[in-house]
Amino acid sequence: MSDYNEGSRRRDRHRRHKNPGTKNPPTNQHEAQNPRESRSERPERNEKRVEMPPLPKLPTLTCVKCGEPIQDSTSALVDKGTGGPIHFDCVITFLQGAENLGLNEKIVYIGQGRFAVMFFENPLDTKKFRIMRTIEWEGRETKAEWRIDISDRFSHSK
Repeated sequence: MSDYNEGSRRRDRHRRHKNPGTKNPPTNQHEAQNPRESRSERPERNEKRVEMPPLPKLPTLTCVKCGEPIQDSTSALVDKGTGGPIHFDCVITFLQGAENLGLNEKIVYIGQGRFAVMFFENPLDTKKFRIMRTIEWEGRETKAEWRIDISDRFSHSK
């Protein structure tokens, strides 16, 4: 058998990690007490750090339905009638009042400005569902001016 069989490698690995401080003893007492501090005292690399530009200030939008300010403008939807911003929760509340929901039916956002009335056979198991009808809330062809203003603040391409 060779000296490098499976058992000897395991034992060697165990010996290497058993006493990690014995191979390179600390040079001073401070380094032995707190090794993390000694790492931070090392001279910095000569790499230039690229500073990220600050995020642009977004305008404060007010909901057309309830009149309260919209904190997260990315979750705001476009109101059908006015084209102004509206809270996501205000849309859900409106749709729940406007739609006749049956037993085990629920209104769910399915993306791209559309909602769906879904039927769940077992309300506890949301994996199995059937889409009863879809509700087109936002038109796909038109963009609201307030959304264009927000996207222009983030877009840097010309």
